[in-house]
Amino acid sequence: MLGIILALVAGAGLRLIWPADIEYKADEAWTFEHSREADFPWLGMPSSVDIPNPGMSLWVFVGLQRLSGAEDPPALARAVQCINIAALILLVGFAFWHVPRSEREPWLWAAALVAVNPLAVLFHRKIWPPCVLPLLTLLMLYGWWYRPRRVPAFLWGLVGVCLGQIHMAGFFFAGGFVLWALLFDRPPHPTLSPKGGEGRVRGRQRVAWPSWLLGSVLGALPMLPWLIGLLAHPSGRSINPHRWVHACELKFWIRWFTESFGLGIDYTFGPYFREFQAYPLLGGRPTYLVLLLHWLLGGFALFLIARALRSLWRERNRWRERWIGRTSSSAFTQNAALWGFGLLLTLSSFSIHRHYMIVLFPLEFLWIARLALASGDTPAWSLRLGRVLLLCLWVAQFLLSANMLSYIHTRQNFSGAEYGIPYGAQCAAR
Repeated sequence: MLGIILALVAGAGLRLIWPADIEYKADEAWTFEHSREADFPWLGMPSSVDIPNPGMSLWVFVGLQRLSGAEDPPALARAVQCINIAALILLVGFAFWHVPRSEREPWLWAAALVAVNPLAVLFHRKIWPPCVLPLLTLLMLYGWWYRPRRVPAFLWGLVGVCLGQIHMAGFFFAGGFVLWALLFDRPPHPTLSPKGGEGRVRGRQRVAWPSWLLGSVLGALPMLPWLIGLLAHPSGRSINPHRWVHACELKFWIRWFTESFGLGIDYTFGPYFREFQAYPLLGGRPTYLVLLLHWLLGGFALFLIARALRSLWRERNRWRERWIGRTSSSAFTQNAALWGFGLLLTLSSFSIHRHYMIVLFPLEFLWIARLALASGDTPAWSLRLGRVLLLCLWVAQFLLSANMLSYIHTRQNFSGAEYGIPYGAQCAAR
């Protein structure tokens, strides 16, 4: 309990510190300005393909602005940061109240890792539609966890459609879980009792599909004006005939692997990343701690994957069962995202950007924790080694996140890079 509380405090501090240093470019400025509108518009921010997003992508910020009374961008960003801190706390609650004791530890490690992961910290501080997804993702996972029951299945359908209306990746995420349930969720896969114990449901019905369908239909109703608008004013931009190439890039799994280990900050710093690797500075001289942390994280990643491949080879006769995730409810949930969501998003041939992964909260990190801990039947020394590895990963990612925020606060100008010029620096320049 002390460890998880310290992890949550660290995660909250990383999200709340230096509020004026938030990323603030055209998308964030558009969202902030329109969050103060008097009504809830049916159409949201225009997308890069000349198609407006559904109105719900803006409604969440209109609601946050009214609840928080935010008068400037840092105040609205603070509301986003707070709901993501709430998502971390509720994730720990979900692990204690709903996950069986035998599967609980990986979920707690997942909460600790996502609390300090550099890219999670970066995205949980922004005024941007994908950045409000974690709390809703957790609600959908709750509905999915108890999907044989009518009310949770209704919640799964309702929230899944809402995720897609806030950001397109949500449709593929919810669809991946539907696909996984249709294909593989059948006896003898166990279900869960309300108190987290395992049990079975009478008959062969594994999902309360009528309730899920009702929730999905109700969740889709706010989309109707958006769909009508698309039919009336279709985009004039032609479809790229070579878009299929994106399906061959396998970016989803590459980013699942690298981002969960804390790698990928070069995306936001661009040409400044080499300078960042020399941080922190002591007496004006580089220490290259950030570079060392990247090497350590890469080493941990390779070691864990090698360890997992060896374990997979030893149990090759159970490969199909492990691939589906029938070994546990946690594995089944994780694999619905890893393969269901991953395959749908990849086969769509969209260019998969890093912010598409935000909706995975916290399943990338659950995967890492389950890799490290292997299972409850491993020898005691192997389990201890897994815990040591996870603790080292947590410390390295915390140090990397802290240095990232310190570097942003010190430099204050990333012109030409993804981060741009922080809001506070823009105000100072004006």
